[in-house]
Amino acid sequence: MTNNSLLPLVYQDKQNLALEECIKEELNIDLKQFLIFPIENASDDLLPILAKEFHVMGAEGWNMCRNRKEKINLLLNSLNKHIMKGIKPTILNVLKDFGIIAEISEFFEYGGRPAHYIMKFVNIYDRGLTKELEEDIKELIKAYAPKTRILDYINYYLCSISKIYISSRFTTLEKCTITTRKVVL
Repeated sequence: MTNNSLLPLVYQDKQNLALEECIKEELNIDLKQFLIFPIENASDDLLPILAKEFHVMGAEGWNMCRNRKEKINLLLNSLNKHIMKGIKPTILNVLKDFGIIAEISEFFEYGGRPAHYIMKFVNIYDRGLTKELEEDIKELIKAYAPKTRILDYINYYLCSISKIYISSRFTTLEKCTITTRKVVL
């Protein structure tokens, strides 16, 4: 017996299946848009719904996403991030997914108070530092940081990437003679 229910098997009793059928008929819901595996094929309208279901909406990463690729990457890695929540590498990996490289120093590394840490943001190249981004970063750190540690402060090192043209000249005391000739094709 195969059914087209979206309910987990635990909830598939007669009453729930009848209620689901009534809702489908009343709202004219097309189930194909809800069967979204793989996530890469989900429509843009469903991505916020998935983010809410996967618990990455808002401060846990959704606010930091700039494009569809980052949103899908966040959704695909949400389970691993939640499993590893509360350890130092998780914070760094979440920030790295958004193109931000950071370093964390524990209290014994910088001479701080016990159970404290500091963060250094090495690059925020293509984002620029705005008040909104800073608030999003603080909320992201709160969401993924260990509950047994206290953030002392954050250092931002703003850098930029640009093309630098370097030229050099090497001279010797020798004379060079350059001759040209005309070539006929």
